[in-house]
Amino acid sequence: MDVSLWPTGWPHEAPDDPMTVGEAHLTMQRHRGCLREECPRKAVAYRTLVESGRIRPDSGRAL
Repeated sequence: MDVSLWPTGWPHEAPDDPMTVGEAHLTMQRHRGCLREECPRKAVAYRTLVESGRIRPDSGRAL
């Protein structure tokens, strides 16, 4: 992944604190072009939404 293309002030690293469900929704929208496997922030948001019951992953897919 070419991280030089990431906009300044739009972090992709995992957050220091846990995300709220609202923050996770917003993060998923802002990072819709990112892959969970390559964007730690999107991965945390996804996991937050799964754990809160807002997203139900395919049974054939790993978290």
